[in-house]
Amino acid sequence: MKEQETRKMPRIFWFFLAAMMLPWLGMNIWSAPKIEALSGGLRLPEMRLTGYSFEDLQAFLAAIGDEGRDFYLGVQLWLDMLFPPLLAAVLFLCFRWLYPGFAGRIIGTASLSSVVIDYLENAALAVILRAGPEALTLEMAAEANQWTIAKWTLAQVGLAALIIGIGLRIRRRWMAKRVRP
Repeated sequence: MKEQETRKMPRIFWFFLAAMMLPWLGMNIWSAPKIEALSGGLRLPEMRLTGYSFEDLQAFLAAIGDEGRDFYLGVQLWLDMLFPPLLAAVLFLCFRWLYPGFAGRIIGTASLSSVVIDYLENAALAVILRAGPEALTLEMAAEANQWTIAKWTLAQVGLAALIIGIGLRIRRRWMAKRVRP
């Protein structure tokens, strides 16, 4: 069996995975549910896979009020500043492990672009949260929406690449076992 089929995930992967889980858990167990409760059950804009409209954002901002906007800016967005680079490191290492050679470097490096997109989304949402429902403009909503859709599109492409990579790795291992006497 080739070296690439038997190599293990680098130890640093497990560090990044554990570190990534901390802000992820904070957002999904604590901050997002708190904001959604303040909003009366409305989903956070950044978690809407298909995006949102000006009216959706206006209703969300009005529903969460000053308390929710302050919490979103002070907690949720800070956790979401920690999460993307840690996720990107995990994905980079996964892609390098799943796709040997040059392909792994290309796919892994491409996955790092998600950090930039997520940060642009966070910056756009921070402007919106500071503005509030009365000062929200169509342009602000459109910009944030474009980054949210771009983020989720990249996430879907990344998930597909992970699934394909896992399938290829299983196939390579299975084929290697079949060839052995």
